[in-house]
Amino acid sequence: MIEYGFIGTGNMAQAMIKGLLGKGVSAKNIAVYSPRSAAKLTEKWGVISLSAQNLIDESSLIVLAFLPNQLENVTAKLDFQDKLVVSVLAGITLEQLISATHTTQIVRTLPNVNVAINQGVTAFSKTELTTTTNNTLFKTFSDYLGRSVDLAESQFAIFSAVAGSGPAYVFKYIDALAQAGIANGLEAELATDIATQTVLGSAKTLALSTQTAKELQNAVTSPGGSTRAGLDDLDTQNFDDVIAHAIKATVEHKHL
Repeated sequence: MIEYGFIGTGNMAQAMIKGLLGKGVSAKNIAVYSPRSAAKLTEKWGVISLSAQNLIDESSLIVLAFLPNQLENVTAKLDFQDKLVVSVLAGITLEQLISATHTTQIVRTLPNVNVAINQGVTAFSKTELTTTTNNTLFKTFSDYLGRSVDLAESQFAIFSAVAGSGPAYVFKYIDALAQAGIANGLEAELATDIATQTVLGSAKTLALSTQTAKELQNAVTSPGGSTRAGLDDLDTQNFDDVIAHAIKATVEHKHL
């Protein structure tokens, strides 16, 4: 029996596969189905390429990772039996998933790209009918990829804005920090390295601390000092409002 089967091999599926491989899951315990790219992934990572139904028959956990608008077409002739089905299809509810797959063994998830390095955060919501065995199977799977958060489906949109889109905003901040360093005389690669390590170390400090982000911000700030001057300027420029506005725009965006 194969542990994990992926129907669809887009960016998120590949990020999850990388995370599983990084945690020591054998490539022979990962199956993929995709008319366009399964063969490439078999060549790249050694994962097993199967037809969609064979993948379901042979796998303990099946990940749905194709385009959301393909749900009905992809699942129409498939029998999911009592296998655990994990969906990463954006915007597709548990009710829609149950209707399309004809099974109640469903977990709706929303991972972010950091699952590729086992540092992801994944929102999930499952039916009340998932078995104890399948719940354990999902926990093992999600733990491989990072942290998971049990959320009501109504909160998936804000989770997507903060955790799903958040990495892009963090990358933008790192780039802005690096560009400021370059403008003040640092060599480009060095500036990027410094900015990246600063954000990485600061995030780790916060994760390991019992203090809040606000408390740590104040802890590294001296009254009348240069850090205070910079923070005061961020407040003058309405930094918090800029972030809040971007999150609001993300939540309210309608996909074409």
